[in-house]
Amino acid sequence: MKSEDLRKVAFRKYEDGDGVYKIFRDLNGSLGLNTIKRWYKMIRHTGSIQLSTYPGAPHLARTSKTIEKVKHKFDRKEMVTTRRLATDYGISKSSAHRILTEDLKLYAYKMTIEPKLTEEHKNKRKQFVN
Repeated sequence: MKSEDLRKVAFRKYEDGDGVYKIFRDLNGSLGLNTIKRWYKMIRHTGSIQLSTYPGAPHLARTSKTIEKVKHKFDRKEMVTTRRLATDYGISKSSAHRILTEDLKLYAYKMTIEPKLTEEHKNKRKQFVN
């Protein structure tokens, strides 16, 4: 169930007169007890469950401004590494990697340097094999 659906269920149960622990038991562990207590308190004070901010830590690294800067760096045809991006923009290497792969759909590759073989090298290889 999504958080919005759980909020509706909790609100309905509050209107029916159920207490915090009854709601917790009815939802069968879908929500934590502290979350239900917080929502219950919110309903009493405001009359609804409105989450002002998203739960969890704020996303500071993968902002649209940072993504735009990284994209601009690629437009200039520069050699870019995740380590360099991380140090340039003050973000972690994993955040830089996520910006490249998930947001910009770019993937790393390693260029392989192939030896330049002459006809003489090829003939020597054929002789060695035989």
